[in-house]
Amino acid sequence: MNRTFGIDLGTTNSAICTLDEYGRPELIPNTEGQKITPSVVQIRADGTTLVGELAKREVVLESENTAQFFKRDIGTGTAYEYHGRSWTPVDLSAEVLRKLKEDAEAELGEPVSDAVITVPAYFRNSAREETRKAGELAGLNVLQIINEPTAAAIAYGFSRAAAEETVLVYDLGGGTFDISLVRVAPDLVEVIGTDGNHALGGKDWDDRLLQHVAAEFTARHNIDPLEDPVLFQELLVRVEDAKKALSSTQKAMVSITHGGIRDRIEVTREIFEAITADLLAQTEMLIDGLLRDTGFALEHIGGVLMVGGSTRMPACKRLVSTITGTDPRFTINPDECVAMGAALQAAVHRTAIPLLGARWVQDVMSHSLGMIAESEDGATFVNSILIPRNLPIPARQVRPFRVRTSQSRPSSISVYVTQGESEGPNDCSYVGKYVVEDIAHDTSGSEMVEICYEYDQDGVVVVSAVVAGTGIPLRVTRQAVPEDMSWVGKSPAELRRVTEPVTVLAAVDLSGSMRGKPLSDSQAAVADFIKHLDLNTVRLGIMEFADRVSVSLGPSDDARALRQAVKAWTIGSVGIGNGAHPFDAAQKLLSGQGGRRILVVLTDGCWSNPKEAIRAARQCHADHIEVIALGFGTADEEFLRQVATSTDRSALLNSSDELRSAFEQVAQVVSEGATGLGRF
Repeated sequence: MNRTFGIDLGTTNSAICTLDEYGRPELIPNTEGQKITPSVVQIRADGTTLVGELAKREVVLESENTAQFFKRDIGTGTAYEYHGRSWTPVDLSAEVLRKLKEDAEAELGEPVSDAVITVPAYFRNSAREETRKAGELAGLNVLQIINEPTAAAIAYGFSRAAAEETVLVYDLGGGTFDISLVRVAPDLVEVIGTDGNHALGGKDWDDRLLQHVAAEFTARHNIDPLEDPVLFQELLVRVEDAKKALSSTQKAMVSITHGGIRDRIEVTREIFEAITADLLAQTEMLIDGLLRDTGFALEHIGGVLMVGGSTRMPACKRLVSTITGTDPRFTINPDECVAMGAALQAAVHRTAIPLLGARWVQDVMSHSLGMIAESEDGATFVNSILIPRNLPIPARQVRPFRVRTSQSRPSSISVYVTQGESEGPNDCSYVGKYVVEDIAHDTSGSEMVEICYEYDQDGVVVVSAVVAGTGIPLRVTRQAVPEDMSWVGKSPAELRRVTEPVTVLAAVDLSGSMRGKPLSDSQAAVADFIKHLDLNTVRLGIMEFADRVSVSLGPSDDARALRQAVKAWTIGSVGIGNGAHPFDAAQKLLSGQGGRRILVVLTDGCWSNPKEAIRAARQCHADHIEVIALGFGTADEEFLRQVATSTDRSALLNSSDELRSAFEQVAQVVSEGATGLGRF
């Protein structure tokens, strides 16, 4: 049977669902016979894993080797270490998905591949991308990433009559909270708006209860039970059980044995609701904000659909009743409805077999998509919103850019993409640095480029670019955002002063000792250096010295001419000894250049008159010419330090790899204005 599947990849529990022979969603039990699988992964010493209920049962004994609640960290770059191996939230999520897939295959007796996976509506781009990656690592063909409240609304629409209705979806899971306003019609599930908090969920209620009972025990016996890591894990299980019990009873007991003392702490529902009131208030504020942003009044809302196991807490039900004046709806199982909706959406992708009662789904994104741009007055950098939050997706916006082009090489342009509502870029999250490359030279000296910013159907960011007018596509690469983004706090005018044109002069020792491999290594390193320079703002000159000094190419932005000058280096062209130094000639050539001036000296031996060279080098320093000194072979390290502008501008290298690496770092110094060369 050609099935598709829906997967609710939850913070605390996960589930997989497919449609039965009548087109009805049906959760598939795991090998333990349960429809719900705990999102818990135990890592064993041999590298194998135990996933689900069995891992959860052993968490007290294996707490140091068990991962839980890792969904909260997906997309953040977090990593954990178990038995000497690093595990990311993607790796751990893939283990849970693999368990769901394999258990379903065992139950159904057929392969499980095509699936829709759900995520919290408030997930940002990186978390969505990494969820898709986790699915692929688990061997799934991920048809779509869909928001959890949207999936719940799909399941709700499938189970009810055909009348049109607008509902709130109140989704409080184990680790996240989403609130969505959804219109459900006979042929449509339309998300009008959504908001949430990906770091608010049932676990936070558990943690509050844990802190309360621990504080009570400490007050009675002057000893903290949370000091014991094994007892800490045991108490996490006991307070979770107590929380569930308080949904149907007025009080619960939590037993604690620590330091030879055994006690039972009574918790009433009233106390539990008091110590967690601020958590519940956060959900209320998000409801108010969503209604305000969408312009909907409570009288326009037909009801509230409760999603997620944590919505069984009486306080949640009471809050919804107080706000809306109607009882919350538990029309379908709060633990199962997300997986059910995902399965229904997955079946829509199998277009060969029409699905009875299928609805077109129109979703939105809870974060605005923007880019860093100059403010209208040019005084600051701002987050310029391109696609506002709660706009239907897929969505796209195109922005034109005029790019200065060069005859010597293709040009490029970088854009920084953000998610967030603030005007200040640093108050938003950075999606990435996107570099538009291979922009050909135009006879006018500039080219108009159109950059397209999109949210695709998964809510994932896509950036593409074309040449305006012709539609010729350009290559776009995504790079990591630099750790230092302090430049966004400066004025654009100040930044332009920092990146004013730079003149670099590369002076290379062509004495006899450079014959053979030293020469070829130097040519390769400098040729690579040319590739790393931004010749839109940097001009490079080539100088050789031995017994004489020669400038083979003055400062130029022509990459081809520069490469030819380097390729033409010949031992003996300026003598074979070490009688000359490059500093006087370099100072004379660079003195006529404006902006920043840098002299890079590469040598492999000792010079005939080092004192004279040091004197001349210091004249360059006095003329504000930066001197970088690189040496290898028999070069004298102390001499290199003295001719360089500072000690961090010199290095003695031991291999061709170090030589190439050194020139890459010099290129970074030239292009980014770094203050040091770092460690070679």
